[in-house]
Amino acid sequence: MSVKYQFAAFLLISFVGACVANVAQGASAPVPPQGLTITVSSAPRNLNPATTTDAAGARLLQLTHPALLRYNASYQPEGLIAEACTQPQPTRVACTLRSGQTFLDGTPLTAAAVAKWYQTLQSTPLSPFAQLKDVSITAPTATELLFQLPSPTLGFASVLTEIPVANSSNPALGAGPYRVVGHDTLGAVTLATSRTDLPATLTFTPLSDATTRLLKLKKGEVDVVYNDVAPQLVNWAKTQGFPVQSVAGTSYSYLGLNLQHPQLKNPLVREAMALALNRTALRKYVLGDMAEPAATLLPPGHAAAFAAPEEPFAPFDAENLLDDAGLLRGPDNLRFRITLLTSTDPFSQRVSQVIQQQLENVGIGVTLRPTEWASFYDSVKKGQFDMVMLAWTGELPPTFYHQAFHSSQIPPVGLNRGRLNDPQTDALTKAILNSPTLTAQTAATIAVQQHLAEVRPYLPLYRRHQILITAPTVSGCTIPPSGAYTGLLTCRKN
Repeated sequence: MSVKYQFAAFLLISFVGACVANVAQGASAPVPPQGLTITVSSAPRNLNPATTTDAAGARLLQLTHPALLRYNASYQPEGLIAEACTQPQPTRVACTLRSGQTFLDGTPLTAAAVAKWYQTLQSTPLSPFAQLKDVSITAPTATELLFQLPSPTLGFASVLTEIPVANSSNPALGAGPYRVVGHDTLGAVTLATSRTDLPATLTFTPLSDATTRLLKLKKGEVDVVYNDVAPQLVNWAKTQGFPVQSVAGTSYSYLGLNLQHPQLKNPLVREAMALALNRTALRKYVLGDMAEPAATLLPPGHAAAFAAPEEPFAPFDAENLLDDAGLLRGPDNLRFRITLLTSTDPFSQRVSQVIQQQLENVGIGVTLRPTEWASFYDSVKKGQFDMVMLAWTGELPPTFYHQAFHSSQIPPVGLNRGRLNDPQTDALTKAILNSPTLTAQTAATIAVQQHLAEVRPYLPLYRRHQILITAPTVSGCTIPPSGAYTGLLTCRKN
């Protein structure tokens, strides 16, 4: 699972600016909003801004280490630490930083400091930011940052939305309003700020069981339950009087397939599996209509998104395709058996059981392999699975298709974890990188999506809604489609 650093439409520019004006002489100092305890489903694996790749860690870093740019509501990069970035030539990108910025310890946040940090990432073996390889980074002035690219790369600004900026002398400090002040052995993380207009602390407590998380909310032990809550529990929360927010999300849930598997490498088998899945019923009865179809990796509204039609539920056609592939039912009434790797999250287990039954209805035996998160993620990164249930969160740059599907990006090099090796996909994803104009890049990205809809390296499932449940004493929170934690900054505890 790859993680990228996107920002919701709301992310205060004051993340990287000065504190509010001094209070008038004689007036009482403003009282900071009370701290909040937020319970989430999983703990961050790593909070190092140079090497973090998991979603939980990336979302926390949005509050401590904002990037140069962020995405706006139209999924276009806009200024954050930088006022703006332009690409006057296909191999040259120029960014102008906002003046007067500092890291959290007061160290000046200059173009030279950002260049030094990016150069540190270039020399970090485990850094996930391979897009910086062979890029020359210079800082002609205190606010001017230049990137000389080794080859024409349109849309390089998108890369700059993904990279958390840190102080290379002390990477634990970024330019966000918060810093990590606690990280215990169970994965709980506490962030603190000196700002008087934001919650004084944000404590993220991981609990995989959603029922337990809601019971803690009912007991007053936590203030916010964030995401990964089954529909029936959402309904229970509503009956208990807890405010609930639900918004259509941008994350893309799918079944990843190992295309080196003897049966899964057959395109007829992949097509049959797609036809055997009743996604409409899955979204309605298992997700309580709190999900949307997942047509493509890019979210609806993205300029380069192609809305691939969802395959119908056609089990009889699936059976015929499997017969044509020479995979007849055996004495056990199965054609072949595969293993489905999932996390131990209870909701994921329920979804995986439904998928297991739907595939076994057409003769494909599925052995469920629920795995503790650390082992699960390690197996995912190494591509050690037959089939895996995953979600991409915030993969917005068109260049991501090259990382995820080009044959040169098979682990440990890149994110082609299903080991797709298809010359046409290689050519199309390379065209995304080499497009001479943004219009051409958009066309190439759409062409890749159209081709992948036929190749089926993934079986799309749904875009799950983002869910935020708060105690009655908490108000003002928002939840962006990305699931970023930035909406918590408006929360106020009465």
